[in-house]
Amino acid sequence: MNRAMTVHGERNREGSGRGPDPRVGLLRELADPLRLRVVDRLGQRGPATVSQLAAELEVPLPQLSNHLRRLRTAGLVRVERRGRQGVYELADPGLRRLLPLLDRLTGHLAAPGDPGRPREGASRTCYDHLAGPVGVALYRALLDHRALRERPDGTVVPGAAAAPTLAALGVDLADVTPGRRRLAFGCLDATERAPHLAGALGEAVAASLLDRGWVRRVPGSRAVHLTAAGAAGLRAALGLALAPDRA
Repeated sequence: MNRAMTVHGERNREGSGRGPDPRVGLLRELADPLRLRVVDRLGQRGPATVSQLAAELEVPLPQLSNHLRRLRTAGLVRVERRGRQGVYELADPGLRRLLPLLDRLTGHLAAPGDPGRPREGASRTCYDHLAGPVGVALYRALLDHRALRERPDGTVVPGAAAAPTLAALGVDLADVTPGRRRLAFGCLDATERAPHLAGALGEAVAASLLDRGWVRRVPGSRAVHLTAAGAAGLRAALGLALAPDRA
């Protein structure tokens, strides 16, 4: 082997040989779909017990426990004992800011024209906000009407027309109190490859549309149907041309 090449290779190794990059370990832990969902769930809705996580993520307890153990070892989550139950939460609040940014980057990389893009699925709830075709269309319309404004970090803030636009959906912006949660952010929709509205504001919008009968839950599932009243209401409020779902 040429000595110059050997020296060059040794220098390269020296340049990158200051120890493993800690970011790689973090990204490796988040690369597992279930562990990512656990971090996402804790970031969106706050602390939860193992049984709560298992029920919401629809995974067996033994499988979930193994992944929680890895997340604890990696320092990404911590557990606090409350009686007989362990309550899990994110170990660093910074993770709550990381997920919206990842969603934003992923959404930009997943171009609408990508031939691998899944077909549109049924509308549904994602935690406590609307997802699927209705959720994505609603989010885009709120941006177009300047009710929401996206920030580079993936979070969303009320726009210039927030109060009147949200009022047309039955939401009083002044009454939306996030508490420990974020007010609003774009949550990447796994099937639509586009964001829908999450956070306390996303919950308020979903609750209002359900109360009005504009969308209705499908018993025994997370699916929701857009009603005829909902299609008419969204057309009047936001100019959305969505067909109601068949009963």
